[in-house]
Amino acid sequence: MLQTYEGYYSLDTFLLDVRVRNGRLTSAAPGVPEGYEMILEPTGEPHAFTLVRGPMADAPVVFNFDDGGKLTSVTVGGDFELAYSNSPPPKPDYPTGQGLLPPEMQLDAGKEADFAALLDEVLGGNGRILTYTLPYPKHEFLRYLAAQEKFIFHGSAKPDIEEFSTRRTSMELKDRSGRGNVQGIYGTHDGLWPLFFAVVNRSKLPGSIRNGVQYFQNDAGDEIGVYNFSINQEWLDKEPWHSGTLYVLPRETFRRMPLSAAGGLSNEWVSEVPVKPLVRIPISPEDFPFLDQVGGHDDSELINLGALGKQITEATTNADLGEDCLKMKLDYTAELGETILQYIPLAQKYIPTARFVLRFEPESDVWLEMSGPPAVMQVMRDRVEKHLND
Repeated sequence: MLQTYEGYYSLDTFLLDVRVRNGRLTSAAPGVPEGYEMILEPTGEPHAFTLVRGPMADAPVVFNFDDGGKLTSVTVGGDFELAYSNSPPPKPDYPTGQGLLPPEMQLDAGKEADFAALLDEVLGGNGRILTYTLPYPKHEFLRYLAAQEKFIFHGSAKPDIEEFSTRRTSMELKDRSGRGNVQGIYGTHDGLWPLFFAVVNRSKLPGSIRNGVQYFQNDAGDEIGVYNFSINQEWLDKEPWHSGTLYVLPRETFRRMPLSAAGGLSNEWVSEVPVKPLVRIPISPEDFPFLDQVGGHDDSELINLGALGKQITEATTNADLGEDCLKMKLDYTAELGETILQYIPLAQKYIPTARFVLRFEPESDVWLEMSGPPAVMQVMRDRVEKHLND
């Protein structure tokens, strides 16, 4: 019976509600409107289904049971295992920033004509600032641009990027697929999502940011984006916002990243060659339509990881800054050994594809070696090199 699989399934802060609706097994994330749920179609194999629509369309889904026949979890796309519960998780004391729907947008003939005229300026742009004086919210013009399927959007605090380099200065945490840590330029075809990156003051904000958009469809083929935006919960009332820039990039050199090896498409795109923007659009916090709906999450564990990593970096006396393997010679003490023992399992939780080797040489030298995906290695090399050069 399909009712066997009903319940709540969670991975970190991500939650799915699996229910039988109108005779079909469905799965819905927070905020997904009624009728837009994902559909799980039985494959004929025990407890196995295929997602037929939603952000992971065509991905396999397998419900897992223990030896006693108790439902324990569901595996989606072969990469993501979500733990089962028959009751929803307790609500946190702070907003989560999940399940956010975009503002309604009416595109009448006058507005469309104004946007079309400005579109010509974008297409003919050469990296200049686009002066936006129309009486409509900027996000509406960006959604109009997105509908042309010609552009990639990138939000940044920097107002004067003439050409984007593939050198990474940040990494994506908990990335098992590798799609978030390519040495390249990231952007999206969605016109709303990158506004967050333009206005969040990452230099001021400790911890991580969590954000994204997923698209869901109904039986009629209509589609809607559901967004999530979250920062370190301790900064929700500290206004960590500033003005930034939204870059409109040509799409030709970008490729859309897979969501998992088994199915689905991410809404992230990457170019592995440098890209010059068409236009730059100044963005203020008020231009971001979800500003008052941004949620929070607990970053205490991640901040502790950063503190442990800083101790190891500061104990580094020499390094081999290899592209595939970073080797750090340490001023080793028993206290540093304890720090490393705490650091490695925590680092592997947040960077699951990273590998560490602690090597003791006969001459009493101690080295910590690290390997991982390209963007992670670039960020780690930069940190160690900066320390050694200071």
